[in-house]
Amino acid sequence: MILKHSIFVLGLLAIPVFLCAGLEVLLQPIRQDRPLKVSRPSVEVSGKPFVHVDRQLAAEDKALQPNLLTIDKLLPELVSSVKRNLQIEGDLRLTPRETWTPFYNQSKLWKVEMVETIPADLAAVSIIQFKVYTGSKLLGVWKQSFHCQLFKDVLVSEKSFEKGRFVDETEFEGRTMDVLQMRQRPVLVGDELNRQQLRQPIRPGTTLLWRHISAIPLVRKGDIVDVIASQGGLIINLKGQARENGADGDFILVRNPRSKRDFQAQVINDKKVRVLF
Repeated sequence: MILKHSIFVLGLLAIPVFLCAGLEVLLQPIRQDRPLKVSRPSVEVSGKPFVHVDRQLAAEDKALQPNLLTIDKLLPELVSSVKRNLQIEGDLRLTPRETWTPFYNQSKLWKVEMVETIPADLAAVSIIQFKVYTGSKLLGVWKQSFHCQLFKDVLVSEKSFEKGRFVDETEFEGRTMDVLQMRQRPVLVGDELNRQQLRQPIRPGTTLLWRHISAIPLVRKGDIVDVIASQGGLIINLKGQARENGADGDFILVRNPRSKRDFQAQVINDKKVRVLF
């Protein structure tokens, strides 16, 4: 009886300890068996994110660079080929409108040949088809869209001119302009302007176009002209009356004053025409 009473007393004394221990266990943070994911901040150097670079791969890429045919390497050859095939003079510049993918070429000797341009006459935006060769081996054929610019020296008026004025190149200023942006053909520095006159008045700063000028007639309607007719070794000279204006090289109608018949003759000089048989 005494033994049972002692065990009961000891049990009552242990209850607070057990309860306290249980409360501490409940208050402890829950442990997780799986590892937590750790967010690693990116390391910055001089304000720029640090990027790990495989030095071996970078070295290989650098070694391949001399053999990669990029658009920058191809463009000078392509420009020369386009100018040669289209017989273009001036400063031609081509800018790709699409992304060009470089390709590996083991040989350092290569050439570019233009096949065609669309449209046939180079425009501000054109599609150029070209071939790339290494020696005699064809590497491939490409069609690429380009922004095209062709810079030439054109004549620009420095002052106002009235209609009918004789065109003198020294009275105009030469300016380098992109002629592919012009809808009408401009007069270039150095173009032959012998006996040309203005067909319309122009203002200062106007780019001189071929539609602005015309050849000064050597023969005018109603003029009495010298007619030279030759056939074989026979040469005949007679007078005739011009039925229309004509510049050098133009074919005009001339009337025979005696027969009143009209015939065609070519203007060759001031008030002089030639009949061709």
